[in-house]
Amino acid sequence: MPRVLTVEQTAEKLQMTARVIRKHLRTGKLPGRKIGKSWRVLESDLDTYVGMGESERPKQFVSARGLLKSYPGRLTSADVIAAKRQEAEIEESKLRPKHVRSRPSA
Repeated sequence: MPRVLTVEQTAEKLQMTARVIRKHLRTGKLPGRKIGKSWRVLESDLDTYVGMGESERPKQFVSARGLLKSYPGRLTSADVIAAKRQEAEIEESKLRPKHVRSRPSA
């Protein structure tokens, strides 16, 4: 199992401040996951990220907060939740069995 780092451990490893690490995690510049109220970074993800050249790095990792900030319109978290619910309904409808017609007896 990969080692899980806190923001402080990540900051120490990258020789940055915890504040900068949190900002990079929020905006998606650095790979990480929010568990409850705390950010966690897999050491293997961090090592891969650091080992990549600038041109190989993704411009932005997926981060809902970062996506909301970069959206040009006025998008709220309620809008995102409504869109996700609609997506979930569409996916669930694909999984429901279609009505099967019985064959007429001969």
